[in-house]
Formats: sequence, C-alpha cells, structure tokens
Amino acid sequence: MKYVKSKSLFLYSKAILVILFIFAVTGMVSAGQTIDEVRSKWIGVSINKLIEKHGYPDQSFTAPNGNTVYVVIKNIKKLYPVPVFRQPDRKEVDMYNTKTGAYSYGTTTTGGGWTVEQQMQKSECAGYFEVNKDKVIVEVKFKGDECPQ
Repeated sequence: MKYVKSKSLFLYSKAILVILFIFAVTGMVSAGQTIDEVRSKWIGVSINKLIEKHGYPDQSFTAPNGNTVYVVIKNIKKLYPVPVFRQPDRKEVDMYNTKTGAYSYGTTTTGGGWTVEQQMQKSECAGYFEVNKDKVIVEVKFKGDECPQ
C-alpha cells in the first residue's frame, strides 16, 4: 500500500512540474519589445535603414497628409508546449520460453502518464511605418496578435 501512495505522489508531483514548466516557457516566449521601444528605435531614422534590416516593404500607400506609409508584414510561427495525459495501453502478448520451448500468454501495460507535445501557432504582425518627404520615419503603428504592445 505504501508503494502505491508513493507512486501516485510521484505522478502528481511530475504533473505539477510539467505544468509549471509550460507556464515558464510560454512566459519567456511572449517576452519582446514594447511599442515604445520600437518607436524610439525607428522614429527619426531613414527608411533605408528599415529596408536594410527587414527587406523591402510588402505594401505602401499614401496617407491623407501626403506622407508615404510602408507596410512590413512578418509571419510568425511559434511552437508552444501542450501537456497531454495518455491512458495506459494494455496489450495481449505471447512469450516464448527459450529454455523449455513453451509458449505463455498474458497482458502488458505500456505508455501511460503525462507527456508534453509541441504544437505550431501561426500569426502575423503588420508594421506601418509613415515616412515624410525626406524619407525619414515619423510614425510607427502595428496590427496583429504578435506585435509589440
């Protein structure tokens, strides 16, 4: 009876550790630049620096004030861990005894417990960089789930 209690305590503690690990990893993944950090980095900089860093913009259009707005779209693929509990799988087995030459039959249990699987999440972030007549970035905005907040 003591063995059963220690085994179940071990399984519960293992499950708690897996859940804590998942929260820690997802917290680290979402850490990034804030919108204020990005704005201070790009406002006042030439559009050519943006193109050097991120490549040519995906789109551009003219704003009502006459400035040009360049749109840079980033597709983001992120792996995130998902805890999965699998029930033990019972299988019928037949065994051969090499000493006696006899067959015997029975069941075995395999593969139960907590595992962590990786799943892919896809999203995008669109950055809108408004540029004045001197080709200097004067405004930065973003749309999308994975954009700086």
